Amino acid sequence: MTAPAHLIKGWCPGALRPMRSGDGLLVRIKPRAGVFSISVLAAIADAAARFGSGEIDLTNRGNLQLRGVSDDSYDDAITALRAADLIDRSAAVEAVRNVVVDPLSGIDPERQNVRYVATRFEDVLADEPQLWALPGKFGFSFSGSSQPAVSGRPADIMIAATGEGFDICLDGAVDLRCAVTEGDVIDAVRRLALVFLELAAKDPAVRRMKDAVARSGAVHIFELAGLQASSRTVDVSIGSASAGMISHGDRVSGVGIGLPFGRITADQLVLLCQCAESAKLKDAFTSPRRILVFPVAERASAELLLQAADKAGLIVAPEDARLQMDVCPGSPGCGNATTDTRGDARRLVGALNGSLSGYSVHISGCEKGCARQSAADFTLMARAGRYDLIRNGVPGDPTALANLGADDIGNAVSRFILDSAS
Repeated sequence: MTAPAHLIKGWCPGALRPMRSGDGLLVRIKPRAGVFSISVLAAIADAAARFGSGEIDLTNRGNLQLRGVSDDSYDDAITALRAADLIDRSAAVEAVRNVVVDPLSGIDPERQNVRYVATRFEDVLADEPQLWALPGKFGFSFSGSSQPAVSGRPADIMIAATGEGFDICLDGAVDLRCAVTEGDVIDAVRRLALVFLELAAKDPAVRRMKDAVARSGAVHIFELAGLQASSRTVDVSIGSASAGMISHGDRVSGVGIGLPFGRITADQLVLLCQCAESAKLKDAFTSPRRILVFPVAERASAELLLQAADKAGLIVAPEDARLQMDVCPGSPGCGNATTDTRGDARRLVGALNGSLSGYSVHISGCEKGCARQSAADFTLMARAGRYDLIRNGVPGDPTALANLGADDIGNAVSRFILDSAS
C-alpha cells in the first residue's frame, strides 16, 4: 500500500544529499562492495562524535548513517569523510550505488566470493550516466550461495552464485532464474536495469522492479534484455550471517556482532575498532540484518572481540530476539513517527522474556514502514501514538488488532504466538 501523501517527504539520503530528520541531518555512507576497513570505521566513529549526535545506524541495506549532523557541522563532516575516501564523485553516482553483498562471501568456504563481481558492477554504475536515472531505492544484491535474497532481504535485481556461473533473479519472480557465465553477468544485469528504465518511462506506476514484473512478467523483461529464464526451485534452507562465532567444524572464520535495533554509538564503534586492530583485523562486512561481520581466523581473537562487544551492550548471541526485529528510529528522531519505537521494542523484548520463538517483528513509527520492505510475521504500525498490529504483512495491510497501547503490544504478540503453537 502507498504511504499517505503527507508522509512522503524524504528520499534515500546519502552523504552528498543528506536528509533532514527530527534529530538533524542524516548522512548515509555506503560501503564499497559491502566492506568497510577498520581504519575507515574508526574515521566514521570520529566523524559521528565530532559532527553528529554520536549515534550511527546500520541500515537494512548495509549502509552506515550518521545521525544528528547539524547545518553548521555538515561541511566539516563531509571533509572528514572525504579524507577517508568515503565520498562518491557525485550525488548521482552515490544515489545509484545501492549494492548489497553477501556478508559471508569470502568467509564461508561453502560460498563463492562475489565481492570482486560486485566491485566491477559498482564501477559500471558509476561510469554509465544512463543508469543514474534509476530510482533512489532501486537496489542490487550479490549472493555467494544459490539463495538469491541476501540475508533474506530481496533486491530489485539479485545475482546468486551457482559454482559454474551466476543466476539472475528479479524481485517479484524469485523462482524464475536466468543462468549466465561469469564473463556475461555484469552486462546482463546492466541490460536488465536499462529495460527497467524503459518500462518505467512508459508507465509512471512502475517504481520498482516488482512493479515491472507485475505488469509485464519476468519472462518478458528477461527477453527484452536479450536473456532467457527458466523456473528453478529456490533453496531457502541456506543460512545467513548471525551474531556470535562463525565457524565451520573446528575452524573459526569470523565473528558477527549485532547492533540493537540497528544502532551503535561512536564510543561502541571505537571500542570494536580498537579490539579489531589489536587482533590485526583489516575489514568488517555489513549485513542487511544489521550485523557487522569481522573475518577472524583465530578463536582467541574472536572470543576477545565478542567479549568486548558484549560488555559494550551489543548483540553477540544468535538467539537474541533483537536480531529478529526491524525497528525504525521512531520519535523524536523522525518527524513522521508518533511513538518511541525503540523504547517500545525494548519493552516488547522484556514482555516476551527475550524470545520471539523464531517470529519476525517490524515496529514502524508511521505508515511508511522504512525499516523493512518485506512482510514480517508481526508488524506494529504506529498511528497517533498507538499501534495497529498486522499479521504476515507490511504497514498498510489489513489490521489484526487496532489501537494498541505500548503496554499492550507484548500481550497481543504473545497471544498470537501461543495461538499459532496450539
